[in-house]
Amino acid sequence: MAQETLLTYLQKQGVISDTDATRVQVERSRSPKNEESIIREMGLADDLAIVKAKSTLFNIPYVDLMETTIPESIIAEVPIDNLKKYRAVPFERDETSVKLAMLDPFDIQATQALQRRYPPNTRVSVYITTEDGLNFVLDRRIGDVMSSEVTEALEDVDVPVQEISEDPNLIDSIDLKNAPVARIVNSIMQYSVTSKSSDIHIEPMETRLRVRFRIHGMMTERLSLPKTLAPAVISRVKIMSNLKIDEKRVPQDGRFQVKVKNMKVDIRVSVMPTIHGEKIVMRLLESDTSGITLESTGLRGNGYKIFLDALSVTNGIVLVTGPTGSGKTRTLACALIKVNDPAVNIISLENPVEIRVPGVSQIQINADVGLSFANGLRSVLRQDPDIVMVGEIRDQETAELAIQASLTGHLVLSTLHTNSAPAAIPRLLDMGMEPYLLASTLRVLVAQRLPRKICTHCIQAVPALPEEIETLVKSLSTIKNFNLVKYLTQVIAAKKMKGEDGSAVLKPPEIDSNGNPIIYLYKGAGCDRCGGSGYSGRIGIFEVLDVTDKISRMVMESVTAQDIENEAKENGMITMIQDGYLKVLEGITSIEEVLRVSKE
Repeated sequence: MAQETLLTYLQKQGVISDTDATRVQVERSRSPKNEESIIREMGLADDLAIVKAKSTLFNIPYVDLMETTIPESIIAEVPIDNLKKYRAVPFERDETSVKLAMLDPFDIQATQALQRRYPPNTRVSVYITTEDGLNFVLDRRIGDVMSSEVTEALEDVDVPVQEISEDPNLIDSIDLKNAPVARIVNSIMQYSVTSKSSDIHIEPMETRLRVRFRIHGMMTERLSLPKTLAPAVISRVKIMSNLKIDEKRVPQDGRFQVKVKNMKVDIRVSVMPTIHGEKIVMRLLESDTSGITLESTGLRGNGYKIFLDALSVTNGIVLVTGPTGSGKTRTLACALIKVNDPAVNIISLENPVEIRVPGVSQIQINADVGLSFANGLRSVLRQDPDIVMVGEIRDQETAELAIQASLTGHLVLSTLHTNSAPAAIPRLLDMGMEPYLLASTLRVLVAQRLPRKICTHCIQAVPALPEEIETLVKSLSTIKNFNLVKYLTQVIAAKKMKGEDGSAVLKPPEIDSNGNPIIYLYKGAGCDRCGGSGYSGRIGIFEVLDVTDKISRMVMESVTAQDIENEAKENGMITMIQDGYLKVLEGITSIEEVLRVSKE
């Protein structure tokens, strides 16, 4: 009866249409699932709408944990494992009562179990909350307790623990899963996943073992361990990666997988000897591609259309350029997902395979057995491919094979390390490519970087300084028919209409008493959700060079990259800096971030 009331309530509120309500009732009649589960599975209402409906119907107060400041002393009273198990968080406490936010406020067993963590006669008031809010608090708590968990593990570490790496035979006699060092490594892994780190650096220093994480592209130190633990920690990671623990003289590469909150994460491991011992860098790779789209990369407008058009042709070369860590692999993975179809045979050669794309035959390069990009590409062309993705063009042989593949009716996608899109052409010429071959095969050249995004939860508008306005106007003035005030007015109105995150803070240009426009820029004040940095996540800034007939003729004449860029601008190309500044005006990122990544 209660679930029927939930459906009726959502229907009356206009969240669920009459037609969809009928669908739910039909599915309910032939399924053992309750209506709430069916509504969620059909995607008819989001979690917040359902939770607020239940709050009203069952007279259970709702609390938004993302907007609630919880004192450390309150949440520390209950072990993190208990909070995760019972899906609950205490958020307010006094001497005689405690307020508890739960996903399922009707779980009496969970409520009683948590009540036993407090003194007798403590009154527990139950609130309902969303899963996003609960996970937000728990993820932050995991980061807070990482150091304390490591400290507890350190108390259990005996001095001889470093002997693990000295004698491999000792491994058989040690329960590594429950060893203190294993708990330390597990804490590091768990924190890296929940904080959305892209890399973990475990670095032996002269007097300590430093642990750093790359979060949203920025390195940050989170942990410092005694130097005596270095051999044991490194051996633990080597064992997980199936590497030789007694080999310390040469670099080693390995891989393993971890599971955190039902999320599988592939981890690529690189071990490198240094003067103070072996350094480990672990790259966290996305195994789930369900949320990856080409639109989410930041590619948009005319550049997006040009790139999409290039993917629709049956031959030619599409190159994505930029330094390491600029998002090239993700952009190409999004491109493969976009064109992936059972009627198309797609094969990729990668080193390593970072993002796994269902339906694409992905090949791991292995130079040790002779499987290089060049050798692999030769074999791939005998596999009847329609689209070939080569992870990187790094030598003349691979470049020649890519060109030959495009000339014989294949679409080739690849990456190149250059600072801009036009610079890819002289780079290929330096590799020994014939100009007439490049002119006939190149379709699109893309360059990109990844600045951090301003946190939408603490974003605030700030009037732009005169020198900032001058910088923006000077850079954007070369865009044809661009009017700064008109652009801002239209874009901000559109964002507010869509109700995008952070759009409520955006301010259109104003006119001061002297008739001059006041332009607003944006920054993050710093909050719990962004760790006080003011930034959360990253977005791509792009320049997309369409290789037109005229540019092809310029390639034949071996002109400079600057001449090609000037011609591309005449054709309407927006440079990477300009794309970044447009995103600055829209409150997506900041001038400082655009300048930081553009210098890479």
